[in-house]
Amino acid sequence: MSDHFQTNPPDDLVPKIALSHPALPPWLARRLLRADEEVTWVRGPRWGPWWERYVTHPALMLPGLLLAAVCLWAGRREAGSWSELSALPAVAAGVLVLGPLFVLGISAGYFTRLVVTNYRIVILQGYEVCRRWGLDNLPPSLVRFGKEHGKEESWSIDLNAVQTLFGGSSDQFAEAKTILAFGKQLDRMKARDNHRPGTDQTQRDG
Repeated sequence: MSDHFQTNPPDDLVPKIALSHPALPPWLARRLLRADEEVTWVRGPRWGPWWERYVTHPALMLPGLLLAAVCLWAGRREAGSWSELSALPAVAAGVLVLGPLFVLGISAGYFTRLVVTNYRIVILQGYEVCRRWGLDNLPPSLVRFGKEHGKEESWSIDLNAVQTLFGGSSDQFAEAKTILAFGKQLDRMKARDNHRPGTDQTQRDG
């Protein structure tokens, strides 16, 4: 089952399940979810401003790069040659490049979310996917085989097991360090299971 991250889907196609999870903004749910995928659990920051999608988008770097280039070009033109260029335009260009980079890094770090769907566990940092685990990449203890919502029996993520493993408070908020630590814990569990004799994951691939 391949992962798919949608780009610019119609605004009216807001996954209904996402509306019950305020920690996952609708614009982010539209980008993340496939047609047959549902959000079952979200943990993330307490604050979700409307401008989050802009300060966490990689395109935030473009205006800074453009202004830095203009600054250097103007300084070069004023000085007459690159060798005569003063330090001031170079410093200003560096600030214009590094400023948005710091904003992007800090914003992405703060807006870190753990999203659990019926098919995947995903860690988002702002606009982008940081980590993801499909059914075939999760420890066996976190998946189950059964019937859900009138559908045919199939493999899905055991939400109760995920919640127990994640621990923490019962509200929907969690710090970035807690979410990233959970991701490392999943990797350790997976690595441990892979080293156990007789471990067989192929039954979930069928």
